Amino acid sequence: MNHNRIEFSSSPCFEILSKYLTLWLPNEEIDSQYMNKTEQQTSLDRALAKPMFVLTLVWLGIAGVAMHLLGDREGRYFNVASGCGIVILVLWLAYFVEVVARWRSGEKQLRQHIKICLFPPLRLGGRDHVHGKTVWIPVMGWRTVSDELAEEIDIKLSYAMIAIALLVLPLLAIEFFYFDKIAEVRAFGLAIQLAQAFIWFAFAAEFMLMISLVSKRILFVKNHWLDLAIICLPMIAFMRVFRLGSAARLGRLSKTARVFRLRGLAMRAWRAVLILEIVDRLIHRDPEKRLGSLEKQVSEKREEIDALEAEIMVLEQRLAANGKSVDTPSTG
Repeated sequence: MNHNRIEFSSSPCFEILSKYLTLWLPNEEIDSQYMNKTEQQTSLDRALAKPMFVLTLVWLGIAGVAMHLLGDREGRYFNVASGCGIVILVLWLAYFVEVVARWRSGEKQLRQHIKICLFPPLRLGGRDHVHGKTVWIPVMGWRTVSDELAEEIDIKLSYAMIAIALLVLPLLAIEFFYFDKIAEVRAFGLAIQLAQAFIWFAFAAEFMLMISLVSKRILFVKNHWLDLAIICLPMIAFMRVFRLGSAARLGRLSKTARVFRLRGLAMRAWRAVLILEIVDRLIHRDPEKRLGSLEKQVSEKREEIDALEAEIMVLEQRLAANGKSVDTPSTG
């Protein structure tokens, strides 16, 4: 028995798993620097951080399931999706209850909760109510919001997100070889829809958390447009299907068929973007390719700086020719 344990602990899979898990285990320096910041959060912050984070993940997951189930051509899962909708509305009340509780306790910075009540996934990056500079992250605890924290979390989630994105490959194979069975067997089709919903949920949760941590959100969206496409394409398909109800009631079968064709096109595009996402994340995890990408970015930034300095020089010469003094800011 002991011999088996030694072999297991020395196996490559075990070593990879151990290295990945150690990324999430806080060392003493991180614990003393970041996790003992109780003075920077209110008592409600500390009490509600974990349950509201989990609640938001549940809300987002159920929303993803409902969105994908409603996209079934035969409408086989309408009752399940309706039940998901009721659960979503019930869970939504928790965000309003939180606002009332914080208002009654006299806490400040309630404006973020107005946004959260309108769009609950924003709660994943909810800040403290003292200075609004810390956020609670599972396993990591309370941490100061910064681009460095966003980069750290991105590294820790990278392998998990690649593995989740890779799920699209067996899904494509199953849908290709068992297309008729998926249409005939209700449980089989349900499993496919749930798998797609899980992939969507993972990318949506990661995106909402990351965008709440970075300082330059427009730049983040620009650099992560593949993630945004993965999130938005199923939503576009869902909105198309959502309009189907009125079309079906009016008997416009041609429009009904066109809506489902558009949904199928959107979902095929979604799978294609997922494959591109896999390639992109693998490239960014390759140190040599990542180094080349960073060097290219630095070169482009230097060219921009050179162009700006040349323009400044021209303007200074023009002002000097007109007899005006030029005060240049100190860079020291």
